[in-house]
This record gives sequence, structure tokens and C-alpha cells, in this order.
Amino acid sequence: MVRVPDESDESGRARSLMERVHLGECDHAADALAAEREAIAIYRRLAAASPEPYLYELVICLMTLGVTLSELDRHDEALHAEQEAIALYRRLAAVSPGRHLADLADALINLGTTLTALDRPAEALSAGQEAIAIYRRLAATSPDRYLADLAEALVDLSLILTERGQAAEALPLAEEAVSIRRRLAADCPERRHIDLAHSLTGLDIVRSALGHDRETH
Repeated sequence: MVRVPDESDESGRARSLMERVHLGECDHAADALAAEREAIAIYRRLAAASPEPYLYELVICLMTLGVTLSELDRHDEALHAEQEAIALYRRLAAVSPGRHLADLADALINLGTTLTALDRPAEALSAGQEAIAIYRRLAATSPDRYLADLAEALVDLSLILTERGQAAEALPLAEEAVSIRRRLAADCPERRHIDLAHSLTGLDIVRSALGHDRETH
């Protein structure tokens, strides 16, 4: 008699597949993609019957697949994975915002990167704006945890705007990012100076597009 795998067997198999990916144990990109897609298929089945906790695991696998595909310059396929993940994150965040709003914002940042690679700047801009709105909300109550994420999102959006010829709109965002990074670097210089340098570089790009002098570092 053939034994039908139970839920624990399947979830264990999916976890094992994703561990191989995260530990870099796949020899080729094709192996990583195959592992990710098999894990996604397993979690789809499990989440259909028991959304908690498998829906979240499905989302994580979809985002990982999106990253792998983006690294292979298969941005159209990455977009589909990321869009599905974001739709699921919205469901999760609606039920438990404290657990999943930051995840949604992170996913939106990834989506913006993919859309930029696909030369869809208007949609990338929209994703970035939504991510910033979420990070502002989170940073208002937990600044130590989310201000750095807000600064990163501000830099990303300022560069998208600059590429669209909207450097004047980008400037206050880039300046805000630098202001946040300066505050964080003052509190923890040994950890934050690289982040500050990144934000200053973003501001330089925006100011250069406007014909301004470079920011003094």
C-alpha cells in the first residue's frame, strides 16, 4: 500500500528545499529555481487547506523566487511572483498589521526595483510611495526599528523620480533621507556611516540632475 504523505511530511520537504536555497547548496540557478518552485507548490496545497501558518511560508517562497529570477534578469517572471506575494501580504497585513506591514513594505521595495528594471517607472513610483507611507507609519511608533528602512525607501524613490526627470520632487526626499541617516549615525557611528554615505551619494545624484553643487560629506 502506497503511503500518502501527511502535512508534516510535506511541510518538512518544503522547509528542506528552501534551506538548500538559503544555504547556497544548489549547484546551479536552475536547481535553485526548481527547489523554490517545488516548495511553492507544496505550500500552495497546504495553505489551501490551512492558511495559518502556511500562507506566510508561501509568501516567503514567492519573494525568494522573485529575487532569484531578478538575479537571472528574468524580470517579467520575477514580477509575477512578487505581485502574487504582495497580494498575499496585503491579506496577512489586514489581519495582523503588527506582524506583516513591514514585510509588505519590503516587498513593495523589491517590486519597485523589478518594475524599474522593466522600464515601468510610473508603477515603480507608486510602489515606492506606498512603501514610504507604510514605513512612516511604522517609524512613528517604532523609530529605532524602522527609521533606517524609511531612509532607504526615500533614497530609492528619489532616484526613481530623478530618472523620470523629476529631480525637483526628488530633492526633499533625498534630503530627508540624509537627515535621518545623520541622526542615526550620530547615535551609532560605527554601524551607520556606510548607510549615511549611501544616502549622501543619492543626494549628490539628485543635486547633480538639478545642476546644484555636490553635497559636502
